[in-house]
Amino acid sequence: MEALQKKIGSVLMIVIVLILAVAGIKKGEQSADASPQETITADEAADSAYEKAAADVIFWYEDASYDDFFEEAAKQYYEKTGIKVETVKKDSEEYLTGIYDKTMQDDGYPDVYLISGDSLAEAYLYGLVAVNKKESSYENAADNAKQAASYQGSMLGYPLSYNTCLFIYQNGYFNTAPSSMQEIIDFSNENEPAENVEYLVEWDVNDPFYDFPFVANSVTFEEDEQKLLSPVYEDELYQQDLDFFESILSSFSVNAQTVSEENIVDNFKEGRTLCALVDTDLLSELDGYEYSITKMPDLNEELTSNVCALTELLAVNEFSKNKEQAAGFAEFVTVSMADRLHEMTGHYSVFESADADATEQTAYETYETAVLAPDSLNAKDFWVDLKETIAKYF
Repeated sequence: MEALQKKIGSVLMIVIVLILAVAGIKKGEQSADASPQETITADEAADSAYEKAAADVIFWYEDASYDDFFEEAAKQYYEKTGIKVETVKKDSEEYLTGIYDKTMQDDGYPDVYLISGDSLAEAYLYGLVAVNKKESSYENAADNAKQAASYQGSMLGYPLSYNTCLFIYQNGYFNTAPSSMQEIIDFSNENEPAENVEYLVEWDVNDPFYDFPFVANSVTFEEDEQKLLSPVYEDELYQQDLDFFESILSSFSVNAQTVSEENIVDNFKEGRTLCALVDTDLLSELDGYEYSITKMPDLNEELTSNVCALTELLAVNEFSKNKEQAAGFAEFVTVSMADRLHEMTGHYSVFESADADATEQTAYETYETAVLAPDSLNAKDFWVDLKETIAKYF
């Protein structure tokens, strides 16, 4: 009888196991047949958490070329720290005064914002800039970047990117990089260009940023007793620069009415222009096109040249109630994300890449020796005067 009971018990156990197995199979089939929309990936869950999180830090910027970069930086910073940064693109018109007005009104002002280095002093005098407490993170940044981020002996900004001018020329026309603009003129007098060549050299003559190299050796910016920068001209040398500039125009046939950055790039890629002066931000538009690049050549054997440079940086608002979090984001964007900057925006980081190609190396070296754009608060008249002076030659 006991043996029979054990057999019956065993059979019942087997039946129970089979029932559970069948139920498990059916449940598995249902899971396999479930709609893909019902399956949430880890990335989707993270994005959802990021979107639903309340903002801890507000970040303003005005350049649309950074859209994807700043959004990606904000997401990665949230994943790393749990701090949500809301990125807000603002119109360029009255950008800095807009920050000041919103801050004074305590009405949705930014904790941290992007600004050009030549506007740093103005922002500081508005009371809108806190001291950079992460200065040690920028030891390996370009010296010009650290200088552009500093004011009255203190590092204030968090330098991100730079823009300066470089000289590009078509492969096959010069055996070596032209050492001077005069050399290019001499070359054109001794050689017949191809049929489709229309311009020997092009640059945006309507933008004083590109005209500056032609007068750079005759102007310096010196501080007065109030620590304000003012242009100082060496009059005789300045006139020599302008005289040579006039001779260049007669040789190069620059058209001030039709020239633009876009046309210059198009003409160069189509072979209509042999040489061009472009800024580093335009270089990404030449990706895939074979050309040579160098620093801006001197004017001639007696007259040297140099280029101007701008630096973009982040600044933490002194009035922010979240300065520590804002500073952490500023450091993350400019240092930890430096290796993603160029691929996502076309801008070069103030940290030279470990595997920098020849183009980036030339750009970085040029930036390091360039004249930093003087503070716009004190040099607005200089740029206006230069533009008006150049316009007289057209």
